[in-house]
Amino acid sequence: MASPRSVAGSNDKESEGEETEESFQFNNIQVAKNALEMLNLQGDHQKSETDGELELFRQQWQRELDGTPVRQLEPHKMKQPELLTDEDRAKQLFLCGVEMERAGKLYEAIQYYKRAMQLMPDVERHLYESSELRADTPEEEPKVVEVERREVEADSDDENAVEGEDLLIRLQRIITNKGLFCEPEYPTKGAHMSCLPHEVMLVVLRWVVSAELDAASLERVAAASRGLYVLARDPALWRSLCLRTWGTECGGARAYGGSWRRMYLVRPRLLLHGCYISKTSYLRPGELSFQDHCCRPWHLVDYYRYLRFFHDGLVLMWTTAEEPATCVGQLKLRQPRPALGVLVGHYRLIGDKVVIVLKKTNSEKKLVQTSTRFRSRRKDSFEQHEQTFHLELQLRDVRWRRNWQLSWRRYAVWGREQWTQFDLAPNKFPAFAFSRVRTYTAEAAAPLPAH
Repeated sequence: MASPRSVAGSNDKESEGEETEESFQFNNIQVAKNALEMLNLQGDHQKSETDGELELFRQQWQRELDGTPVRQLEPHKMKQPELLTDEDRAKQLFLCGVEMERAGKLYEAIQYYKRAMQLMPDVERHLYESSELRADTPEEEPKVVEVERREVEADSDDENAVEGEDLLIRLQRIITNKGLFCEPEYPTKGAHMSCLPHEVMLVVLRWVVSAELDAASLERVAAASRGLYVLARDPALWRSLCLRTWGTECGGARAYGGSWRRMYLVRPRLLLHGCYISKTSYLRPGELSFQDHCCRPWHLVDYYRYLRFFHDGLVLMWTTAEEPATCVGQLKLRQPRPALGVLVGHYRLIGDKVVIVLKKTNSEKKLVQTSTRFRSRRKDSFEQHEQTFHLELQLRDVRWRRNWQLSWRRYAVWGREQWTQFDLAPNKFPAFAFSRVRTYTAEAAAPLPAH
């Protein structure tokens, strides 16, 4: 039998062991709870990241379905699809169309523009007012002459440019500084035309104008470069043109601001690089048919009058039913074929009036009875009848085209010792309209002579 002390001691040991075991279990439970809480926190963090990525993917997918451009935006800066209004969607579609157009994908850009216009018809105005495209919108260029605009853009190296300065003076200063009237665009092995001196180029331009006074070709050459533009404005060229057109009695250029070119352009003159054409139409009754005496046919008749002027006062007139495409080439030569029936004459320009005199010789066959010793004999003889045509026409401007029309003022014919006056009704004698013919000035037989 154990003593009470020993029993008490054993009970104390048992109670201490139980307390140690309980504290150990408590510590394990606490550690497990802490670990569980950490796992929950990590799971929540991973879940939030996964949810954010998933939400970003959903938003990008929704944008692709809606046709809006996909952009890598930050999650906190992206708008929720359900919060986008029709105006925002229309703007995004329009902006995407702009990007497609700049990339050269015009068909895709049109599709975006259509969808944007369906959502908001005035989406472009809203975008401009919100200044999203204001910086990218180019200002409208002023409407200037194409030649002057091209020359001014090429003169970025002119440091002494003055606003409102005459273009000719500005180009002359640039050419003087460079020492060349033109420069080759690509390197050449041989000599370039820019090496030619000023005097030689003026001789070349006189061949361009030629003795036929083709001022239209000179203007086209002037549009090639700024150097040729300056050379084509040489006063000596235009003075020669004026003297060949109106003679020495044309006066000086003081009345036209001292510019011979302005005098040539403003003063009435005949255009020589083509011909004037007048078309006349009328109805002519036909003959009755032997089958139907109640129906009388009518025929619509068209015929043309052609006038070709030369610089030395020679004029050709041709009246025919042939179309202009087949006739204008026949008037290139000064002496056309006799079988064509072209009248040759002379003209004179008095102010804005053109006086023309043409002559035509007709051969009329006549039978003459001659008697001989044995019997009478019939002999054919031809009588020559000459007709003189007097025409008076007036030069008129048609809109911006100067000297483009010739209207009738007087028409008379002298024949068989009497005058025949014609009633110049507009339907019978319509005005002549000018038509340019390129074959007339395709070749130059002689240069413009210097006076």
